[in-house]
Amino acid sequence: MHREEGVEEAQILDGRLLPAALGCWGATIVALTGGWVAGVVLGAVLVGVAIGLWVLLLWGMAHRRESGRVVVLVVTAAVVLAAGFAMAGAWREHRVATHPLRTAVGLSLRVVVTPTGDPKAVRGNSFGGSRWVVRGSLREYRHGGTTVRTGGAVVILASGDGWATVSPGQAVEFQAKADLPRQRDLTVVTLRAQGAPKAVGALPWWQGAARSIRTDFATATSEALSEEPAGLLPALVVGDTSGLPEELRAEFEIAGLSHLCVVSGANFTIVLAVVLFVVRVLTLGPRTGAAVAALALVMFVVVARPDPSVLRAGAMGAITLLALVTGRKKQALPALCAAVIGLLAVWPALAVSAGFALSVLATAGLILLAPSWADWLRARGWWRVPAEIVAVSAGAFVVTTPLMVALTGQLSLVAILANVLVAPVIAPITVIGATGAALACLWSPLAELIIRCAAPPLWWLLSVADHAAGVPGASIAVPGGLFGGAIACTIAAVGILALRVATVRRITLIAAFAIAAVLIPVRIWHPGWPPHGWVLAACDVGQGDGLALSVGSNTAVVIDVGPDPRRIRTCLDRLHISRIALLVLTHPHADHIDGLTGALDGREVAAIAVGLHELDGLAPGVTAESEKPRNLQPGPGAMVGDHQSRTATEKCESPAAEGFLGSNEPGVSRAERASAGDSSTASERCAVGDDRRATGDGHTGQRGRVEGLAQVVKSAERAAVPIVELSAGQAFRFGSVEVQVLAPGPDAPRPTPGAEADEANDRSIVLAATTIAGRILLTGDIEESAQNALMHTGISLRADVLKLPHHGSRTTTKEFLAAVQPRLTVISVGADNTFGHPNATVLAQLSELGTTVVRTDEHGDILVLGSEQSLELVSAR
Repeated sequence: MHREEGVEEAQILDGRLLPAALGCWGATIVALTGGWVAGVVLGAVLVGVAIGLWVLLLWGMAHRRESGRVVVLVVTAAVVLAAGFAMAGAWREHRVATHPLRTAVGLSLRVVVTPTGDPKAVRGNSFGGSRWVVRGSLREYRHGGTTVRTGGAVVILASGDGWATVSPGQAVEFQAKADLPRQRDLTVVTLRAQGAPKAVGALPWWQGAARSIRTDFATATSEALSEEPAGLLPALVVGDTSGLPEELRAEFEIAGLSHLCVVSGANFTIVLAVVLFVVRVLTLGPRTGAAVAALALVMFVVVARPDPSVLRAGAMGAITLLALVTGRKKQALPALCAAVIGLLAVWPALAVSAGFALSVLATAGLILLAPSWADWLRARGWWRVPAEIVAVSAGAFVVTTPLMVALTGQLSLVAILANVLVAPVIAPITVIGATGAALACLWSPLAELIIRCAAPPLWWLLSVADHAAGVPGASIAVPGGLFGGAIACTIAAVGILALRVATVRRITLIAAFAIAAVLIPVRIWHPGWPPHGWVLAACDVGQGDGLALSVGSNTAVVIDVGPDPRRIRTCLDRLHISRIALLVLTHPHADHIDGLTGALDGREVAAIAVGLHELDGLAPGVTAESEKPRNLQPGPGAMVGDHQSRTATEKCESPAAEGFLGSNEPGVSRAERASAGDSSTASERCAVGDDRRATGDGHTGQRGRVEGLAQVVKSAERAAVPIVELSAGQAFRFGSVEVQVLAPGPDAPRPTPGAEADEANDRSIVLAATTIAGRILLTGDIEESAQNALMHTGISLRADVLKLPHHGSRTTTKEFLAAVQPRLTVISVGADNTFGHPNATVLAQLSELGTTVVRTDEHGDILVLGSEQSLELVSAR
């Protein structure tokens, strides 16, 4: 009898604090996102509900209904707490809404801000220099002769390498323009920095110690390890991803391992779980295990900086520690709920933080699902350690998947397996890394010796990430947003409940094996689109050009956009391109520029590039006089050499003109990037045939060029994207991809007013990209004259991949093809076009050279991938 009671007690879930935690969380969300008025109204309603519940409680006490009285008491307490949080959130939101800095929106101010976190690099949007996002606390601001000292949370959007060295805790002064924040999370304003920061005041000693440890640790790591492990180890130990290569970052995202590279609750809980597994294997006892795990937790918090996000993650890790040490859900769930309530009371902005939600969900999965799943596996013959590793990984994955689907629209099919495989090495890497970080500031040689011990487990982690990301269909696109998240949540909840029934489990396993037996061979034979590691995409946009050069995760350099916004939009969406590091319009013909709005729609675009002098001669009021050339420092996403930036208003005061250095931050909403020209008729666009049947040459009048470029300028202005001019000699670097501009030269002729636009083809921007798949030559529509000019410049034209000029027109010379000697030639051409493209003579010349030819009219969208030694092709057909 006693044993049965013990078993029954172990199965009881103490959820008395759960309604209070959910109520406080929901009330805070309403107050922050709905405004302070909504918070006050909600608080008043909840007070009324609490009074009614109290009356019901008194009635239950009078009639001695014990079970009902407990339920009403729990609900009443939850409602009272939620009402208090609603009122508190409303009060804080009211302070933000009435902050004096809100009246200065749109003005340029001198501000003093204390950063509360490290600068975060803006990924895939660094054209024109490094871009940073910094969160901070306002100290004062000055406008004119007035200085206002006040507090409040702010977000800084900045450019320039000077921001990379900003330290949390040390106040900085700089000039900035104040804008309304993008999200309602108690941020007062967004500050768009207009210059470099100047440090003011002293750095707190604890922040100085943290910075010293991080700097010395990064230095020692770079000395002891090769590039990829050296970039990964600081990310695992202190959440410092500044040295993480972009390719490695993408692999971790596909493999479902990216949570290891940020200081998150999930990261803490997995690390602590592995530490306890090791302790259990060594039979050191629960108290010793708790001490070791607590030490690991404290080391993480100190080294990773004790800011709110790290402390939040530490709290979630401590809750998981309690659950795993005690092995009792009854104690862990109330502790988790209490932690949620306490954290929201101190930092209410966490209520709308995706990181906070992921931490809570992951922790809930570890304390609610993992223990019972581990017991189920052990009952079927599994050893304790592998059973717990699998249960922890599966539990965290299942409960966080709905939110990840809602946020990213991606689902990793290899995440559980990848996490299971890397779980045994996370604890050794963390311990070795933390030890190395502590020793780095004392004696660097000893630290480097210790850090070298992390090379084998880091090799395993990198190998798992590489192979998992390389599995065909490792990550699939699914419906995202609220709708997709709701569907995923429903599937997860139904699945968890259904798997408790033995018959359902058997059917599910049989179905899973049957589906895997069919899908795995299919995926291997025909990988998901796009396959991992693609380098160049030639989109089937019809009779025109639309190409994308992969330069990072979901990031590309786009070269031309075809004649139809819908086709380029569809192609880029299928490639999952959300950020365009540079959008190049090689020349102003409709089959290269009319699809612009399709490329801009829903994507972050750093800049649009046109050829030198292309904007000359546009009507007054449409473009401004050119800005003076600015020299940019070489670096990721930076341009080497001078450039000219064109804007879309007379005085360069439009959103596009705001900057080459500050106009397209993440704060720009998608609504601002809405399509502006999709509804235009064919007669309203440039009437460009781009070719004559007799010669295969392109024609458009001067009026067509002006109309087409005017539409480009208007679309760019609506999307708040700057326009720049390119000329030969400039170079860009986007991660590991280098792009050189080969033409037009600085002395290129200006467009001739009133002339036919055959000359526009020879003004095409010509690019050479150095990639892992070799050298790629992108030629626009250059014809014989421009081809000969290129060959006489002395620049090497040899390339592994050639985008054939002018859709395969006969204007491409045999000498030019011989100079390029391509191994692969891509022809972007429309099916059944009336211009005879590609020309039979040109195809014969390519055949003589032994090059492989692929055409969008025959193959649809074409992807080039592989390495310089072994090029591969994948087509949509």
